[in-house]
Amino acid sequence: MRFDRLLATVSLIFGLGFLFAPSGVLGQYGVVTDQAGLIMAQFFGAALVQLGLTYFLVRGLGETMVPRLALAGCVGEVVGLWIAVRAQVAGTVNTLGWLSIAIYLLFALAFARFAFARPAEA
Repeated sequence: MRFDRLLATVSLIFGLGFLFAPSGVLGQYGVVTDQAGLIMAQFFGAALVQLGLTYFLVRGLGETMVPRLALAGCVGEVVGLWIAVRAQVAGTVNTLGWLSIAIYLLFALAFARFAFARPAEA
């Protein structure tokens, strides 16, 4: 499976989960929240669905655009990683929070590879 398809699939799975079953997904992480928190989780789900669809639709993007898109992805993943680590250290989430840390870290590294790779010589 190619990297863009993996990103799209993971983003869509988590996005749809947060969009349609926010309390169920949050419950897997040991998080209990009020109605406002559920709405925020649904906004997060909507953003993940948007990202997932973007990753599916950018296949065949011109070579000059790949590093730009990858840099944006890398920054987003690093910010998500920072939030996930803070939540894990604070005990806000249960041990499943380590999965989020791993996903953010792996995707940040993969995006960094594409963002900062030297262009192939002609």
